[in-house]
Amino acid sequence: MVSTLEWLASPPASTIFILGVSMLLSFFITIINRLFTSKEKFEQLKAWRQEINAWLSEFNKARRTGDKKLLKKVEKQEKRIKQLQSKVASQSFGQIKIWPITIGLFLLFWLLLTGTLTIPFTPIRLDFFTTPFTVPKPVAFLPWFGEKPIPLYLIQWYLICSLAAGALFSHLFGLGMGATE
Repeated sequence: MVSTLEWLASPPASTIFILGVSMLLSFFITIINRLFTSKEKFEQLKAWRQEINAWLSEFNKARRTGDKKLLKKVEKQEKRIKQLQSKVASQSFGQIKIWPITIGLFLLFWLLLTGTLTIPFTPIRLDFFTTPFTVPKPVAFLPWFGEKPIPLYLIQWYLICSLAAGALFSHLFGLGMGATE
């Protein structure tokens, strides 16, 4: 008989479980990021992004339609838009202060999932306890490439899910580079 933990560590349960874990962790990190961004900075970033997006829309329209008058108008504003893009990037880079919290949360979740911690770029691996995810085995499969589905291991599937969830939550909370809400 298969235990609940063993069932949870095998596809399709593991695929959905890791998706849920990565979404939960991404949500926590996005909330923490939002809490560390003051309301004034958040509103300022939002306004800058809206101005940049409006300019990009006009610029693309001018290029697409060949409207020389509109193109001259938007080219005059290009210097200011470049400055705004630089400010947005600078503000976003300033959010690096939550990096230790992000790493700490990731390590905690990883430890709870696998029971191990590995020091990157070294052969050092600390085993604390055993879980069904301790032994490397596929937790998901990508069926769209070739005849045989591509197996994805825990770290690979987690990274895919985490990047997608992070982008989604950042956009929903207006924290991403392309967020306009």
